[in-house]
Amino acid sequence: MVVLLMLVFFEIVGINQPIVQVGQSVINPILQFNVGLVSRMYQFTQNVRSWQNTARRVQDLELKLAQTSAQLGKIEQLEKENQELRALLNSSDRSLDRVVLTSPILSLAQPAVGLPLESGVRPGLAVMAENTLVGVVTQARNNVAYVGLLWQKDSPYVLAQTPTGVQGLLMGDGRRVLLTEVPVEEELEIGQRVVTSGQEGISAGLYVGEIRSIRSGASSAAKTAVIEQYVTFHESSLVEIRL
Repeated sequence: MVVLLMLVFFEIVGINQPIVQVGQSVINPILQFNVGLVSRMYQFTQNVRSWQNTARRVQDLELKLAQTSAQLGKIEQLEKENQELRALLNSSDRSLDRVVLTSPILSLAQPAVGLPLESGVRPGLAVMAENTLVGVVTQARNNVAYVGLLWQKDSPYVLAQTPTGVQGLLMGDGRRVLLTEVPVEEELEIGQRVVTSGQEGISAGLYVGEIRSIRSGASSAAKTAVIEQYVTFHESSLVEIRL
């Protein structure tokens, strides 16, 4: 009631219009600022929603990329296994009924391969990867064969020789394959092939590797050669056990 009376009084005395103009000059900037603020807040909200949608799309693309990479990895693994199997089947130096094809079990603490039922695998048999002797079966139980790799210190000894007939004993030092117990007067050459000499469970002529270096002490009656192998058990998708 009081405000209404004041407005009537201002209208009568003729000062209502200046007051309205002053009020508008004060209120209009505030209204414009509020409108601009609301508009910017709305635009920011829209941008946030757009960013969230983009982030979700990126996550979806990353997931699809990971799935595709995994599928490609499986395809490459299958292709590698097919190539290795094809190479084994094309070899003519053995009969398939004397070979057990299997894959390394990488989840176990020591080198091992899976075995089919009644495989006939026993300790002392040769384990081959890409036609290279990489180890010897040490135990066979519960459909698993444990393998002593040639470079391991506790691997079973294997008789080996060069093409010239120089013989020695294969053993490991924990990192490398060594041809040991070679008489110091015997001739060894860098790059010579080394193959098995033949023993129970391991036939003669299995490829082991090539001589990379030769060590001999001045007072030693024997010398040792370091053997280079170009395949490894753990990187092979398919290995064979010679029965």
